[in-house]
Amino acid sequence: MQIFFRTKKTEINAHDQDYMARRIEGMQKFFSPHAHAYVDLERTRASHRGHDLYYVAIKIEDGHYKYFAEEYQSDIRKSFDHAYGDIYRIIRNDRSKSRTMLKSAGRAFKKVFQKRRK
Repeated sequence: MQIFFRTKKTEINAHDQDYMARRIEGMQKFFSPHAHAYVDLERTRASHRGHDLYYVAIKIEDGHYKYFAEEYQSDIRKSFDHAYGDIYRIIRNDRSKSRTMLKSAGRAFKKVFQKRRK
């Protein structure tokens, strides 16, 4: 999986970038080796309390599968963790739905052949 980082109005240190890359590489088991992950990091305007907010968007593309999650938080790492949790949940639910549909199709297929044998 190839991971691309894009920052806007902020800098990211090497430690945080490595942390984010390792977390995203952990999702590699769900995708082919040709998948692309895009992580957008941006410092946005101040919130109503006067603190900066950090925007993190994670987009993963693998053939016709496309997943997206975004988050606004007061800390860049906290924002990434929330976006990562969202996208991981979305991917896991989508894959389990596909697996469930495949199992039910297999059961129906098996019933058809069992009826023909009798």
